[in-house]
Amino acid sequence: MGDRTGDEIEMLEYVTRSPTRVRILETLAAEGDVSRDALRTVVDVVRTTLQRNLDGLAERGLLRERDRRYELTSAGALVATAVTTAVDRVGAAIRLRPVLERIPATELGFDLERLVDATVVESTTANPYAPVERHAASLADAAHVRAILPATGANPLETSREAIESGAVFELLVTESVAETLRTDPAIADTFAAMVDAESLSVSIVEDEIPFYLGVVDDAVQIGVHDESGLPTALLESTDARVREWAIGRFETLAERATEMDIDE
Repeated sequence: MGDRTGDEIEMLEYVTRSPTRVRILETLAAEGDVSRDALRTVVDVVRTTLQRNLDGLAERGLLRERDRRYELTSAGALVATAVTTAVDRVGAAIRLRPVLERIPATELGFDLERLVDATVVESTTANPYAPVERHAASLADAAHVRAILPATGANPLETSREAIESGAVFELLVTESVAETLRTDPAIADTFAAMVDAESLSVSIVEDEIPFYLGVVDDAVQIGVHDESGLPTALLESTDARVREWAIGRFETLAERATEMDIDE
């Protein structure tokens, strides 16, 4: 990356500091040449504010006026594309932040651009169990689930049991502490005991720390995070093929080092 002269930052700051300027550039990029009155309708600001921003963009070589109509210059078209991309990516980062802020970038072995279309279900005051409910609901109709579990709960486990009884295949990798919970927790143990004889269920223990939940539920990948007390805070879901490839690879690598869980231990 070359040294920044300051001109790039000044230009980017000037354009993005005002939603009006961003909308002007995006409108001209989409529509071509546009009259001032039409721009004012789209941008929805007073005439003097619109004119001030048009003049500022023109002074910086980003647009020009011809016959009372405005159009982008080639430089303006380049900046408009860059700004739209940047705003879209920042918007995606804000939407995905509840999950990504809890995972170091080095943990995710794929281009984060792949997550632009991912969805996030976040825990809220009104519904603190929203991520768990979404996770459990996705298991109900699943045919094949591969999951790396840092924790477990009664609702997802019960849904998993029902799915297994309907013929679904479940492959689970858990820590020793999760395995102990499955064996002994009064709220979970009976449900788990009813599942363990199913041929379509395998549970293995990994020695590695599991920093976040990772699941491959049919074609979808789920990434779940929790707070410092272990409570789930957000669940990301993606159907991107590259993300799924990475998730399966991570699961298989961990599975190679895992040992089958001894149910009676």
